[in-house]
Amino acid sequence: MKATVLQALHYESLVHASRGSEKQALQAFEQLQTELDTTQPLLLHIDRYAAILGVKSSVVSDAYYHCRTAFEKMDDSVVVLDRSSPHWPKQIDSFAYRPMFLYVQGNLGLLKEPSVSVIGTRSPSLEGKELALQTSRALGKAGYVVASGLALGIDGVAHKAALAMGNPTIAVIGTPLCSVYPPEHELLQQQIAQCGAVVSRFAPSTKTQKWHFLLRNRLMSALSLASVVVEDRDGGGAVRQATFALEQKRYIFIYQGSVDNHSILWPRQFANKSRVFVIHKSGDIPRVLAQAMKRKASVGKPKDAFVQLQLFS
Repeated sequence: MKATVLQALHYESLVHASRGSEKQALQAFEQLQTELDTTQPLLLHIDRYAAILGVKSSVVSDAYYHCRTAFEKMDDSVVVLDRSSPHWPKQIDSFAYRPMFLYVQGNLGLLKEPSVSVIGTRSPSLEGKELALQTSRALGKAGYVVASGLALGIDGVAHKAALAMGNPTIAVIGTPLCSVYPPEHELLQQQIAQCGAVVSRFAPSTKTQKWHFLLRNRLMSALSLASVVVEDRDGGGAVRQATFALEQKRYIFIYQGSVDNHSILWPRQFANKSRVFVIHKSGDIPRVLAQAMKRKASVGKPKDAFVQLQLFS
């Protein structure tokens, strides 16, 4: 195995041995890196690994063999990135729950291209589907890479619209790359790996949990300049990503139709916050985003004033 893959294996062994605690595993791994060469076989230093983690050596050994089996089965097309890798996306370094490693299939260069997340409900209306299609097309035409989460509904429409235009797209997924969720998007995931990039923060040995998809949304938001919430319910995954985007000082775009929909609360809760733009049509997103980025570059930080755009054709 390559050095980065070995380090990822050893780190995941610590995660597994600590019953899934990334925080505990990270603290142990960072200390180990100051004491020894973590690219050397873990079994050479197993007692030290166990002592720092505070568990028996047999627990680390069992975890290592469990994880190694999964890593050995990892597809040759998967590239493992750490924070020293030239393709590591520096824009994620300052956000909470930053992963120790990334697992990527496809065009690594896309991780540093300007991208915008297009996200929304798994059960969209016909209008929502059309807005997702138009949004993906407008962003692609303006040179942005469309990112989404490979879910059913809005995510799938956004990815497919980008591919149909011959544009690359990034799928940030909540499972290891060796898994597919939802299963209906198996072919789509393969297509994106060939024509774009599929990104996961989860090692092949990871057992997928429901909360992993929120970690996926955090990562997707941090990778992107902005998130466009096309359509979602109160408390939905896209709305949660919008919350993460605000924490990470990213931009959010909401359609006026969502604000006017009084059966849901979230659009009006976001609309009076800084870095949030309410728009009427998808074609306005690239222009407004470019203006916001220009203001940010000129003053050092975005304006904190409420932004409510009245944009007309």
